[in-house]
Amino acid sequence: MRTNARAAGATEPRRALRVLVVEDSELDATLLLRALERGGFKTAAEIVDTADGMQAALEHKQWDLILADHAMPQFSAPEALALVKKRGIDVPFIIVSGHIDEPTAVAAMRAGAHDYVMKERLARLVPAVERELREAEVRRAQRRSEEELRRAHEELEMRVEKRTSDLKEANLKLQNLLEERRRLETELLEIAETERTRIGFDLHDDLGQRLTGLMLMLKGLERKLSADGHACAADARKVLSLVEQVIEHTHDLAHHVSSLDLHGDDLSSVLKCLAGNVKKMFDLSCKFNVRGTIPALPEHTTMQLYKIAQESVSNAIKHGKATGVAIGLARNGERLVMTVKNDGVPFTTGAQAKNRMGLRIMNFRANTIGASLEIEPDDKNGTIVTCALPVKNGSKAARPHLDKLVPNGPVTES
Repeated sequence: MRTNARAAGATEPRRALRVLVVEDSELDATLLLRALERGGFKTAAEIVDTADGMQAALEHKQWDLILADHAMPQFSAPEALALVKKRGIDVPFIIVSGHIDEPTAVAAMRAGAHDYVMKERLARLVPAVERELREAEVRRAQRRSEEELRRAHEELEMRVEKRTSDLKEANLKLQNLLEERRRLETELLEIAETERTRIGFDLHDDLGQRLTGLMLMLKGLERKLSADGHACAADARKVLSLVEQVIEHTHDLAHHVSSLDLHGDDLSSVLKCLAGNVKKMFDLSCKFNVRGTIPALPEHTTMQLYKIAQESVSNAIKHGKATGVAIGLARNGERLVMTVKNDGVPFTTGAQAKNRMGLRIMNFRANTIGASLEIEPDDKNGTIVTCALPVKNGSKAARPHLDKLVPNGPVTES
């Protein structure tokens, strides 16, 4: 192993170049280094001519360029190239030989050599070296970019994984909150139903019994006054008639506010019954019509739809001052649409109106069965309440977007 370092001239700056020369002729190695120095390089070179010498040189130093003779007594350029490739080193490897045919040179290039230069044409050496150094720098820059891209990709994956984990945790918390909200909504509805039932029972059992007792006393008084021919007998009969009307109205009101027994009744039947009760209690027009084949629904779903309709009718009479109400039920594809129209004062769409307890409870009821609820002023006058429930073969489907109702099928009206 022989080492050679050439100093650069003082007239112009020279580019430092670490050169590993694989050559058995010291004279030829010197000629190669001089050609590089004349080309503007300041070389720091090491010369080897065996496999062991080259392995040692590759281990203890990094090289900018390898120049190798093709054939030597103990070593060759293909063997040197194999050692470089085995170590995975990307360094310009140029074969410089005095005797090499074109097929051999092409085979060496295919094996990984970057170029070859004939010794009698060393004028090609410097341009070849400069070109390969530039290409090596391009390859290094590309590897740096790829490494930076890989690190950025790994960092992005880590961030995505962390973000995904955070989103999963947030989603779990949201699901828990939604579940708690559904539970509270269900409890609220149960409390409302319990209170309505209690009020209905109080009207029927307490007030109804007291009014019945009063009616019996008035009957006795009316008979006594009639038997005595008293002038107040006619007034007593009028009072008795009014009390009987109050008793009948109290019974109807108790039935209206208490929970409805839906066992064995489908939605069409209970809505028809609701329309009949409204006619009887409030002495106003209340029509019910059904279009298409209405699927069987779970009892809980029927109950909630009935209560939504009941509350809608109550709001129409109490707040809208309506004189006519129309309840509609229609199957529209995979949606069951229930509407309650009235001819009263149009619904106010402000935030304050939507925060009324009755409307909030109606929305709660719709949410518990997966339905959507809209309350809007009607085109002409009054208000229309639309509740759309996804149905598929009698079972609930995904919540739909509320579209315009397209009636189909036979129509019945009461």
